[in-house]
Amino acid sequence: MKRIALLVLWFFTVGLMAQEAPNEVAEAVAAEAQAQAQASKESKAAPGIDLNAEYEQVQADIETTSKRVDELEASWEKTQSEMSRDLLQQQAVADTLTMTQRVDAFLGHVEASTVPEERQLGVDVVRAENRFFQSRLELASSGLRKLFEQYEQADGEKQLLILLNIDDFYSYINWLLMERQKNLELLQGWKLDTAKEQRKLNREVTRYAEFMAIYLRTSTRQKELLQREIKTLPAESRSAFEGKVATQDRLVRSAVSNLKEVLVLMEQQGLPVEEYNELIFKTTGNLAEAVVSIGAMRTVLSGLWDDSLNWLKTNLGGILSRLVLFAALMGVAVFISRLVRRGIERAVTHRKAHFSTLVQDFFITVGGNLVVIIGLLFALAQVGLDLTPVLTGLGVAGIVIGFALQDTLSNFASGMMILIYRPFDVGDYVEAGGVAGKVGKMSLVNTTIRTFDNQVFMVPNAKIWGETIKNITSERIRRVDLVFGVAYTDNVEQVEQILEEIVTKHPSVLKTPEHVIRLHVLNESSVDFIVRPWVKTDDYWDVYWDITREVKVRFDQEGITIPFPQRELHVHTITPPPQLPDEPVSLQRSDTGLRAAGEGEDGTL
Repeated sequence: MKRIALLVLWFFTVGLMAQEAPNEVAEAVAAEAQAQAQASKESKAAPGIDLNAEYEQVQADIETTSKRVDELEASWEKTQSEMSRDLLQQQAVADTLTMTQRVDAFLGHVEASTVPEERQLGVDVVRAENRFFQSRLELASSGLRKLFEQYEQADGEKQLLILLNIDDFYSYINWLLMERQKNLELLQGWKLDTAKEQRKLNREVTRYAEFMAIYLRTSTRQKELLQREIKTLPAESRSAFEGKVATQDRLVRSAVSNLKEVLVLMEQQGLPVEEYNELIFKTTGNLAEAVVSIGAMRTVLSGLWDDSLNWLKTNLGGILSRLVLFAALMGVAVFISRLVRRGIERAVTHRKAHFSTLVQDFFITVGGNLVVIIGLLFALAQVGLDLTPVLTGLGVAGIVIGFALQDTLSNFASGMMILIYRPFDVGDYVEAGGVAGKVGKMSLVNTTIRTFDNQVFMVPNAKIWGETIKNITSERIRRVDLVFGVAYTDNVEQVEQILEEIVTKHPSVLKTPEHVIRLHVLNESSVDFIVRPWVKTDDYWDVYWDITREVKVRFDQEGITIPFPQRELHVHTITPPPQLPDEPVSLQRSDTGLRAAGEGEDGTL
């Protein structure tokens, strides 16, 4: 890369070293001045301004600035401090800007005049400024070449400082080229023939763009080589190369940015830029980075199509062979997975294994899928895919998915706990998660329960594990708990005998453990007996219903009363009060108060 960059820079520098002939368009200037003298009246510049004196001053400023900048650039070459170099470069730019402002002010005064001699002064100043710009371009290209040499020899932080100086030189060179173009446009506005000068500037700009294109390709290639080298290194040795890759990427992006500025100038001059736009697109992968135009877009798309065809021609055989290899390896992985599943199934279903159905299904599924995943990773590695970023990406994605699927992971963890502690198995009747029924199947996330009325519920494992689990059929035998009440007037011994006969005669009642029949509670309206026979779990409901029916039938036959809640209503007759007299009683006022008519003083009638 270093040799290529030096060769291109030398080529670019030689192209800039050609000097302009100071009087190459003198005849054109004289002819233009004569035509203006005949076509218009003589007019003076702005009042109070002596253009001849100002011309001498501007020429002196150009010469002084040239010497000043030469001294600064000589100091720049001697110093080894990148910070000092940056300050010297900034000072040179500031001096140059001050000079151009002085020249622009003088040219503004010249444009206000129509006197041919005064216009000739402006032409001389413009050409002197262009000679200054060209000498600065030669020195800037030489300085840029030295910066690239120092960049190749520097390490780490020093490379970053040199990159900053390189960016400054990029901007400085672009500005000088643009100023030369502006001066040519000014001369064209004065009706001077600048075709030869324009062609020369176009060649210099094109050489500069070619140099930047070659340097961009070389820098991009070096960055790609560093990236490939990193992939072959162990993780602990990658940090140093990662820093180099970052610095090289910074250099590439800087070169792209500078080339884009050069292409803007080339478009203004009407020069072709499609090839360079295609290079920018290939380097960045972003069409918006290029100087967009219809022609540029057509060239980029055409180049992309051609590159795609060339890539297919070159790599089609390798792609097909890799696809065949990948398919073959995955087929082998699936075949081995089936064998593993069968082996695990035989192991977990052995009569001595004592694994539940849930655990058996879990081991069979996980074992087979694990073989397929390992086979997939192996196949990807064999076709040339680097698994390190893939596994890293999966780790990061796992963290993100873990936060997003906390409830699902909670169900997963609960499913693992259910598999480990085995509170129920497939086919058991349970009451869990607010649902009662038969366990149909279970995954690590949820459990399917079919209720007694044939409804299917998928209950999250976290809900099941977080609540009480009642397994109705986990044991081989169960006790049937029955309670029967009789009236207080019935004979206790007779009732016990009837219940004993009913229980002992039922074929599904087990002899061991022994059943229990006891008088249990003297209730408010009944005498309650408990009947507790032991049966097989599968016979539970049949025995429950058979004994209940048989007790009712025998009690009716034996005249045993089964009390039930009753309400008695007692009606009491109430004697009505005596009748009041039919005639109304009149009241008379006396000294002692109100009294009924006919009532004496003592209150008697």
